[in-house]
Amino acid sequence: MTVLDLIPEKILPKKKKAPKGVSAPPIKVERYVPPLIPRQSPVPKQLAGKLIALGRRHRSVNLTERVARAAAFALMLLTLQMFLDWMLNLHLLTRAVLLAADLALLVHYARRHLLPLWASKPNLETSALMVEKHFPKLRGRVIAAVQLSKPGFTRDSPELVHAIQQDTDQRTATVNFNEIVPGRRMQSRLLMALAVAIIWLAYLIICAPGSGALLERVFLLPAQVPRKTEVLCLTGDKTVPMGENVLLEAQASGIIPSHGRVTLTDDSGHIQEIDIDREPGFSDRFSLEIKSVAQPFTYTITLNDGEAGPYSIKTAPRPYVTSIDCTQVYPAYTGLTDVKRTVGNLALLAGSKLKIHAITNSKVVQASIKLAGINTTLPLTIDGADGKELTGEIDIPADKLTGFSILLTNEAGVTSGDETQYRIDLIPDRPPTVDLTAPEGLQEMYTLKAKPAIAYTATDDYGVAKLTLCYRFIRDQDNSDADTSTSATPPAPVPPTRIPLKVGDDHPATFKDQYLFDLAAIQPPVAEGTSIEYWVEAEDTNNVTGPGIGDSEHHVIKVVSESEKKADVMNRVEDDLSVMQELQEHETKINQDLGQTIQGRQAPAPPSPPAK
Repeated sequence: MTVLDLIPEKILPKKKKAPKGVSAPPIKVERYVPPLIPRQSPVPKQLAGKLIALGRRHRSVNLTERVARAAAFALMLLTLQMFLDWMLNLHLLTRAVLLAADLALLVHYARRHLLPLWASKPNLETSALMVEKHFPKLRGRVIAAVQLSKPGFTRDSPELVHAIQQDTDQRTATVNFNEIVPGRRMQSRLLMALAVAIIWLAYLIICAPGSGALLERVFLLPAQVPRKTEVLCLTGDKTVPMGENVLLEAQASGIIPSHGRVTLTDDSGHIQEIDIDREPGFSDRFSLEIKSVAQPFTYTITLNDGEAGPYSIKTAPRPYVTSIDCTQVYPAYTGLTDVKRTVGNLALLAGSKLKIHAITNSKVVQASIKLAGINTTLPLTIDGADGKELTGEIDIPADKLTGFSILLTNEAGVTSGDETQYRIDLIPDRPPTVDLTAPEGLQEMYTLKAKPAIAYTATDDYGVAKLTLCYRFIRDQDNSDADTSTSATPPAPVPPTRIPLKVGDDHPATFKDQYLFDLAAIQPPVAEGTSIEYWVEAEDTNNVTGPGIGDSEHHVIKVVSESEKKADVMNRVEDDLSVMQELQEHETKINQDLGQTIQGRQAPAPPSPPAK
């Protein structure tokens, strides 16, 4: 009886009835669930560790047993299918169905017996139940110790729970949980699987290579059923150029016959059988050459009871280049624009690039450029919707390149065969030339106060990038003779001192200028009697195969005293005066001879003028 039963019905509010045809909505009544009360007494570490180890052992032992059982079962299925194939020569589709059935059985077994066990984690309660079942004398202490550590709906005495757990931990400290999950059955299953594997491997080894072929056939690989004569077709499926010969080859093992036969079947269904004989010099190889193949066909090679095939021979025309356009791209430093070139006029500047655009007779899947002289192959890009356009680029080196050819492979795998080689003539970029126009003499004398003007002219095909005045001190002739007499090898030349000369940013093809060589500013200071060897070095703008470097003749400046300079000047003046006097005498003599000739008297021929 409830409180509502004591209240008169008149006092209670009347329930409203729902209109006809309308159902009243259900009343949701929330069920009261008391909150879980956490426990503060976890399972002792020693007991928990032993329970977790027991769960892991239970899972590993069972998993190992089932894997061993599955492995033995799989080897038996594999052996049964190999035996059926050897007896019945099963078709490819039949072998595929059997293999799919084997895989389905193994997958079903794995999903039902292996994966659930592999995915399950060790559980303390499950392990505790196994302990209680194996050791009844514990009387539920282990399961109680585990369950009392989990949250519950009632409050328990922490002291009592702790006492139960500690008592259980002490009682199980010396108990061996490993004997709960014995490994005898696992060992027997492993031994059984190992025995099956050993027998299976022994069968493979003893019956090889026939067993290997049967194993390949189980996994749908192309292999023949073992026979007394095993036939291996060396040619196989092949695509050959139309109108060329094809060689059908086979190798026999086991009982080798003296000859066999080849069965040819063309597209029209015409069948032809041709004898195939051994190759000269071989006892196990047979070959047959089919001349001028004009249409595709299939063939089967039969030797004794062995058979290889059917294989197919297809024909396709060779790919070749129908047209080719070349464009020479000059290096940027030359300032020249691109030039169209024909394949008959490929005289190219070293450092240039040769762009190639070619058209083929059929679609190609692979194309490359073979460079003659440097033994290098470069890929070509295949463009166009029909795969007939080829583009590529060749970097022209400084030497060794003599030409190029184009290698093609079409969709059928047929190559281009004998390729046309296009000749390339390399034009090297010559280094710049430098002429010293002043001082004129190869050797001049100057005092320390002098600033001789060194005039020079530098010329290059495409532009001068850098000019440098180089000089170094050289020894006197007497010292050089003394050094060579005392030493067997001459000393190495002294590295020159380099002075940059201005050229300008426009890199002219011809540049003229002069440089005032201040002898007094040379460091270390120059002493009188020193000889200075100097020259001008030029570098061009070739940043691809260069730079090219050229230098002028080497001139010498000898530093002398003022008296020596005056003496040298006086000697030159005297030489000039003597030459002038000789010229004057020669002119007087010519005038006298001319007068005598005019007066009608014959005179001897005038002497030649004196040389300067």
